[in-house]
Amino acid sequence: MRILAGAAGSTIVFCLAMGAPRTVTSLPAASLVSAPVTSAAPPAAPMTGRAAKAANKTARASMQSGRLREALEKYEAVLASTPSSEEARGEALYWAGLLRISPDPAVRDIDRARAYLGELKVFHGASGHQEEAALLLALTDEIGEASRSAEALRAEVASRGHDNESCRAEKDAVNAKLQAVLSENESLKESDSVRRTEISGLRDELKRKDEALQKVKEVVVGWKAPR
Repeated sequence: MRILAGAAGSTIVFCLAMGAPRTVTSLPAASLVSAPVTSAAPPAAPMTGRAAKAANKTARASMQSGRLREALEKYEAVLASTPSSEEARGEALYWAGLLRISPDPAVRDIDRARAYLGELKVFHGASGHQEEAALLLALTDEIGEASRSAEALRAEVASRGHDNESCRAEKDAVNAKLQAVLSENESLKESDSVRRTEISGLRDELKRKDEALQKVKEVVVGWKAPR
């Protein structure tokens, strides 16, 4: 995305400094508008052809002074206030479309750029920007595809992160169960050791009682067990 954004930025800087190239090979656009579009700005009072040309001239001065957002506003004002047949609309469509490809997020709007450039390519052949419009439309296709790929990649990364969290939680749960089993096993070992000690003590006590009983028998009946 940084590479594409830089390419778009370089294209805009070049066009602002030197004027858009006129000897490029025309590239097919994936999709074009079927009817002229207008700016997304609120409806404005209709402009006469003379007023539209004056507004374009003011916008060009803003661009030459580096006030690109101001220029964009003026061009889009022309688009919002002129009919599709107005000759000055071609210039406004071209530069508004170019500026809308800017890497600056404050003005970047690829869909609107495609709408402007699509109208320019289809309805304003006399503007002299047909080849540039085709080239820029192809560029917007690449930018759009890169944006979709980036979104898909972000979604995949987020999904993998969720899977990793789930695996980590399952691992922690298994470890907790294992620790519980080991603790229980240690407790059973200790209990078994205590019981073995108790059994050993009972055996010793039983043996002593058997010996004492044997001695009593010998004393009482004078009988001794054979040795």
